[in-house]
Parts: sequence; C-alpha cells; structure tokens
Amino acid sequence: MQLDITGFVLRVTDERGEITHVLEGESLQQFDELGLQRAEDPRLEFLTDGHIDWVWTAPAAVHYPAAHRLVLLGTTEGLRLPSPEQPQTEITSADVTIVTDTREVFTDARATLVRPGLFMTGIGMHADVAADLIELRSEVETVYAPENPRDMRR
Repeated sequence: MQLDITGFVLRVTDERGEITHVLEGESLQQFDELGLQRAEDPRLEFLTDGHIDWVWTAPAAVHYPAAHRLVLLGTTEGLRLPSPEQPQTEITSADVTIVTDTREVFTDARATLVRPGLFMTGIGMHADVAADLIELRSEVETVYAPENPRDMRR
C-alpha cells in the first residue's frame, strides 16, 4: 500500500511521553512494502526538555521509521539554536544521515560549521548532538576570528 499525505507533522515521543523530535514537511509518501517514507521539504526538530535545540532541513528525505534513520537529500542545513550554555551553530552539508533515537548525524560530503568567531570546513562529519560533539573527518580547514570585528587589531 502507498499513502500520500500533503502537509504532514510527525511527533515522536519517548517512554515518558515527552516529545523528542518532530518531523514535518510539504508532502509524505509512505511505501509499506519497502518500510520507508519519502518526504519533500522536510524539517526535523530535536527537542530537549520541551525546547527545540537543533533544526535540520533539506529539499527531500527518505525516512526509515523502524530503523530510526532519516536520510536528508541534497543541500542540508543544521542549526543549533543558541542557549546560555551553547553558542549558535550552523552546519551546511549534503546527503546527511540522522539516527533519530541516538541523535547522531553523519555525512561523507563536505561539511561547513560556523559558530561565532569560528569557521570550519572539511570532508565527512560525525556529530553526536546529545553530547554536543561535532567532528570533521579530513581536509579540515579552520579560521578563527573575534566575535566582534572591533576587537580586530590593525
């Protein structure tokens, strides 16, 4: 059976009933015989204690619900919202795989990470969102700059 839904929102909860992540998008096709779903313009939000901390977007995705895996296709953008403990972090890459239950993110493509005062780019990435660990794998280039341009000395 195939199911086609226009404008969808999936809310996933943990064993206590707390929402852990939300997947929404323009359209969703479910292919039961393949055990997958195809989404257009997906937006994945990770929540911690009821607050959104990471948002991932892409033009398309393939979702494997039983495997807790979402493969974002095309140019993918990840945004960690700033908090008192963490600066805003932006990640741009392509063809990113997210394991939703462990909050791990992988890609073999070039990834670019931007934080206030920091720009990094490299080939391949592994991120453990829950542990706030982001690792670029090879050909890594890093540029540090003061957060305030007035702090630069001439």
